[in-house]
Amino acid sequence: MRKTKEFLHKAIKAVAGPREHTYGDKYTNHKNISELWSSYLNHYISPHDVAICMALVKIARLKHRHTEDCYVDIAGYAAIAAEIESKELKKDVSFLTEGEKKGIQTLRHVQKLNREQKKKDVQT
Repeated sequence: MRKTKEFLHKAIKAVAGPREHTYGDKYTNHKNISELWSSYLNHYISPHDVAICMALVKIARLKHRHTEDCYVDIAGYAAIAAEIESKELKKDVSFLTEGEKKGIQTLRHVQKLNREQKKKDVQT
């Protein structure tokens, strides 16, 4: 179990660490890749498909040689795929950026103020 946690910790560091600074936002990066692949292949490839295909590249490499890097990257791409899926379906707010969360909070606050104002208007 300790080794599993070690690999997952390395995957977290890879996904949320310097790579995000180097390559930019994970969703945006995978969306850009999906658009390029879709154009090249003349067939729609989703950002989620990109993450899964990148994991499959790592799996294919394991057929030649078993490396720690491949296992860590597979875990990272699986996490990215899950994040993309949740973000696109908006099922899980934990996958939203801080800006998106604040935007939702602001929208809810404005809606509440509007409801309160309508109640006041009706009473007068």
